[in-house]
Amino acid sequence: MIAIDGDNSRDVVFTPFMLHVREALTNAGTAAVDLQLLPSDVVGIAVAVDEWFGLRARAEHVLCEANGMLPAEMERIALEDEYGTGELAFVIRWRGQATRLLVHSSEPHTGQLLTASRGAAQPVKPADQGFLEDLVIEMVRAGAAEPID
Repeated sequence: MIAIDGDNSRDVVFTPFMLHVREALTNAGTAAVDLQLLPSDVVGIAVAVDEWFGLRARAEHVLCEANGMLPAEMERIALEDEYGTGELAFVIRWRGQATRLLVHSSEPHTGQLLTASRGAAQPVKPADQGFLEDLVIEMVRAGAAEPID
């Protein structure tokens, strides 16, 4: 469990998401977040890329807010763009946890937005951009109980 200073006089400058990250840090081991996923259907490649791009852009903002709430001695949540794989993909990684979001295209002009590493029986994708906040909260909640290196 992480100890966070109890002075809440600066809470007015934090977003609700940032406060949720702080809560997840101090209450490690609490109930898991239910990540909202939907079946991922094959759509036009432009639609799949547009969904992916919206998530990728939002991920930068979400991770900046989350990393701003982590103690200085704690590693930061990473956002890694893949290159050279032949797929449009990025990975959110922290403390041994990783989730990959990618556009998979098996035929010309079509594609699927997919979320990897969740063990689903069928291809799934985030229900909306709120998935990113939920994912980060779940990662923080699960990883905060680990000792700081």
